[in-house]
Amino acid sequence: MGEKFAMPDYQGWDAYADWMTDLSWIPNQQICVIIDDYGSFLRKDPRARKDSMEIFKDDILPFWEKDVLKFVVGGKTRVFNVYLVN
Repeated sequence: MGEKFAMPDYQGWDAYADWMTDLSWIPNQQICVIIDDYGSFLRKDPRARKDSMEIFKDDILPFWEKDVLKFVVGGKTRVFNVYLVN
């Protein structure tokens, strides 16, 4: 996702979560992530698969739904959807 979102740096989960709750370089107010063939997504690393889904659920989605209003001066919510497709 670091490559797809053109993140400046995405080494490690903390950097990934930080950039996914920034996205200042993306003007779109609606963001859609589609993970196609979810059954194969990170199949060889089940821990990374679990961690990535937890970061979406616990950090990224709540941030764009409401937390951005509390933590960013002039922050605006975005529609951020994640679709898992088998």
